[in-house]
Amino acid sequence: MINFSLNWWDYIALFSILFIGIPHGAFDGAISITLGYTKKLRLQLYFVLTYILVSGVVIILWYYLPVITLILFILTSIFHFGCGDLDWNKSKFYFIGGYVHGCLIVLGIIFLNKIEVNSFFEILSGDQLSLLWTSLYLGLFFWIIAITYICLNYTKINISNNYIKLALSISLVVLLLPPLPAFAIYFCLIHSFHHIRRTLPILVDFMEKQKAIFLMIIFSILSWVSCGIAFYYLSNLNTYPDTIIKVTFIGLAALTFPHMILVDGIFRSKFKI
Repeated sequence: MINFSLNWWDYIALFSILFIGIPHGAFDGAISITLGYTKKLRLQLYFVLTYILVSGVVIILWYYLPVITLILFILTSIFHFGCGDLDWNKSKFYFIGGYVHGCLIVLGIIFLNKIEVNSFFEILSGDQLSLLWTSLYLGLFFWIIAITYICLNYTKINISNNYIKLALSISLVVLLLPPLPAFAIYFCLIHSFHHIRRTLPILVDFMEKQKAIFLMIIFSILSWVSCGIAFYYLSNLNTYPDTIIKVTFIGLAALTFPHMILVDGIFRSKFKI
């Protein structure tokens, strides 16, 4: 493994991911109300236990199959980020466009910072990363195919000026900044903003805004406490930089999978947002 130390801007980025970015997912508690999971105690328990179970399975899989779980996390992140920035619809262009947009963020950061990102991957999943990089290059190949497909069908796709501005802004961030600050800026200021902008108007139709924010704070605190416990445990086994990288990204993966199932799989399709 390549020895490295985090810079001050890396620590700011990681702090931002944990304390500014993660709370957008803490609205999942309020989202569960809009989906009817609080009508009965049985449904409430089902939602909470399922959410915890999925998160727990991700952590267990990361322990036993770290490379494969990291590959799955990257793939789901591509679609979650990509589709999350686009307006929901049923067309095939939505998912293809989501893949193209998500790859701009995820694969852009990875391939423009291969040495540093590979060090992060080694911390997260060990040094046997040939399968991971093969998968990433395969993802890059499909990205090129998807871009070509969109270019050939551009007359059927409505690409707004706002999206062009967004894509250019993301491209500049990815090109000009180190990997962790680039990801933090996207995750906190773009992805989280789009998520809240879409979900909050729906939430206030089912509850007072103060209640939605209160639930977000509660779920955020629970997430932070869990991260704190994980940090305390892992700090006895790893260096400080390794520990904070693992807590941030394995923790993010554990939260992303149930969050993506709830938001992308159920909530956005139900309310067409």
